[in-house]
Amino acid sequence: MPFIAQGQVTSSEQELEVIQVTAQKRLQNTQEVGISLAVLSGDDIEVLQLTNTVDISQQIPNLQLNTWSPNLTIFNLRGISQNNFTDNLEAPIAVYFDDAYYANLNSISNQLFDLQRVEVLRGPQSTLFGRNATGGVIQYVTTGADVDELNGYLKIGGGQFNQQYMELASGVALTDHARGRIALKRAKSDGYIVAAQPGIRNIGGDNALAVRTSLQFDLTDDTQLNLKYSYSKDDDVPTGGYSFLPWTQAEIEQTYLPPELVAFTQNVILEGGAPPNDLSINDFTKQVFFNTDDGFTPVDQAGLTLYKGDSAEPHTHYSNINGYLNRTIQSLTAKITAQLNDRWYIESISHLQELDKAYLEDGDGIPAPIIAFQTETDYRQASQELRLDYRHDNTRLLLGAYLLDTQQEGAITTIGNPVLRLARQLQADGLIRESYNPDESSPKAVQTYNLAAQNHALFAHWEQRLSAQFEVVTGLRWSQDEKQMDYRRGFADESAQIDFIQQAFLIPSQPDGKINYQDYSAKLQFNWQPARKQLYYLSYNRGIKVGNWAMSAGLPIEEMQHKPETLHAYEAGLKLDVSPRFRVNASTFLYDYRDYQAFAMIGLAPQITNSDANISGAELELTYLATESLSIDLGLAHLHSQLDKVDAVASWQSPVGGTVIDFPRDTLTNVTLPNTPEFSLNYALNYQTPLWSGLLISQLDGVYYDDQYLEVTNGGGAFQDAYHVVNFKLTYRVANDALSFSVYGKNVTDEVYKQYNLDLGMLGSTSYYAPPASYGVSVHYQW
Repeated sequence: MPFIAQGQVTSSEQELEVIQVTAQKRLQNTQEVGISLAVLSGDDIEVLQLTNTVDISQQIPNLQLNTWSPNLTIFNLRGISQNNFTDNLEAPIAVYFDDAYYANLNSISNQLFDLQRVEVLRGPQSTLFGRNATGGVIQYVTTGADVDELNGYLKIGGGQFNQQYMELASGVALTDHARGRIALKRAKSDGYIVAAQPGIRNIGGDNALAVRTSLQFDLTDDTQLNLKYSYSKDDDVPTGGYSFLPWTQAEIEQTYLPPELVAFTQNVILEGGAPPNDLSINDFTKQVFFNTDDGFTPVDQAGLTLYKGDSAEPHTHYSNINGYLNRTIQSLTAKITAQLNDRWYIESISHLQELDKAYLEDGDGIPAPIIAFQTETDYRQASQELRLDYRHDNTRLLLGAYLLDTQQEGAITTIGNPVLRLARQLQADGLIRESYNPDESSPKAVQTYNLAAQNHALFAHWEQRLSAQFEVVTGLRWSQDEKQMDYRRGFADESAQIDFIQQAFLIPSQPDGKINYQDYSAKLQFNWQPARKQLYYLSYNRGIKVGNWAMSAGLPIEEMQHKPETLHAYEAGLKLDVSPRFRVNASTFLYDYRDYQAFAMIGLAPQITNSDANISGAELELTYLATESLSIDLGLAHLHSQLDKVDAVASWQSPVGGTVIDFPRDTLTNVTLPNTPEFSLNYALNYQTPLWSGLLISQLDGVYYDDQYLEVTNGGGAFQDAYHVVNFKLTYRVANDALSFSVYGKNVTDEVYKQYNLDLGMLGSTSYYAPPASYGVSVHYQW
């Protein structure tokens, strides 16, 4: 969205901003790339008041966010996402920072500062960006050390919920052939979700420090080395709580009434007698087990919640556990670029990353010990990419090789109700004493794992201009993945003095303990440019995503591994500069998904199964410089999705005497994929006018989403009705353009909407709500 650069509105010959991107692994004008893409420049990020890497979603058509903590971030692009919350899984939206792939979901959410731009490429980009770029690519390009003169900025701000932040960046030439830059950000805020229980903290805040250093060396006249090191730390961030969704008498009347509970009521509670007050046995069972005070949540025949509304207290949590996030990420990237002659170029990109994380959450959202969830992970990543680039006349050929090696050790601990079935099974097997009562203790399902993964790839990308108007683009990538899993699962309960009991294990020598996967990605595209600043394109892309293990204490070992998925994408689009002031970009697409990896809570245990799906949609993006002072950006998007089938809850062991409830509907068919509203709209209006000796810049922006579901099982709790978020920012920039003062508001209409939901069936639905209306101020000085 090319906003007018701030402070540049005086020329009567003003034209739309041109942004360079690396969508095809070289710098190109966005309007000359036959890919549906959106770009936020550094100026855009500043004027939109974006502070975190996940904030970009509101101004990118068909991009949404699913998150409940900095712990894990799930981007959804054109309906494609991975909503499981297991640390070892990889997303189908590949995230890059400065040409380096960030494979782990835990490392995506970071502080946003000193950025040059953000590129969002829609649709499979697997030939150039690798497997797991099935749905697209998000690339963050930070400001490099490429300027000799002293430059930089200082920004200080604050706002509601005791928000405080400071950004500082500066760069300068170190010698005639070397330059350096350092940037840092410190951010703190109290949570906006208020704790209702004494001694429990508010959640949804920040306590982060991020530092980035960059060095650039001119090794020769034709060879350059760029080094970037980044460090970030989230220290005891209060998080890990939810809003427990209520229900009404209407849902109680509609609820599926399990015959197992009816039998328990008749035989145990009534001891074979008649219900009181002339109630039928069914009505009395509902009164006992599905009341609005302390009963189970009403569900349908698939075991999914019925209530589709919001919490009466969306920004209050009743957790009885102080959740936290402790996370440290370090990253080092070395990029060498050399021009061999006037036709051949070579690039080498080496990347190392280390991540350590500890996370605790209260998973039920109520002041009772129902579910607590704890994860720890130690992740290491090394990658190497080598590219050989040929450019001459009408031909561009890119050849490359890629290697990725990751090592991850972790532990997952689940405490509470979901572990009851495991406890009773171990009792039945004679491994736990008969006197043990898990309902009155703190049973834990403990999982530990060590996952080693390697990816090797060779790829080629060819752009050939056939004439002044026609160009063909082809790409092919061969990819091989090898994964080995060492997994242990067991049970413990320190409150009952029960040490770890190993229940099951998986090692690489077992058939389900390894993955050896070879496949290919492909691209074929035709570009037609009948005139300058006009581009029409038609493309086919084949994208792939490797399989993995969805670890869960409640799953049989042989069901943890899921298959890879394949996406066949067909797309047509256009990019037109109708005039120097008016731009139209449009695209339409059809996705044919084979073995889509669908997440569901089967038996209230997280699991991924494979099923075919299809998605269709379109984007329309308009940019208009209405006057020398006013710019308008508008984005319209449409989505339609359908997944053939996904497993539902199936059966669940309730805490009512260990009664196992078998739901009659095991499979859901023709469901809607998560975060696929039929229509969405984003807009931004930027007005600049001289004031006193400086410039007043007014920004109004927002986004509208139609009705949608946040989970693929389409339960009532996962339903999010249409909503509209409005933001504003006023900036006064003094005459020399160095100093500016801003006041801003986010979600100024105080719209209530969910960012995440987890349907736990009869145990209820837990949601995480986006921030309410908030306001702040900032001061920005640049040199």
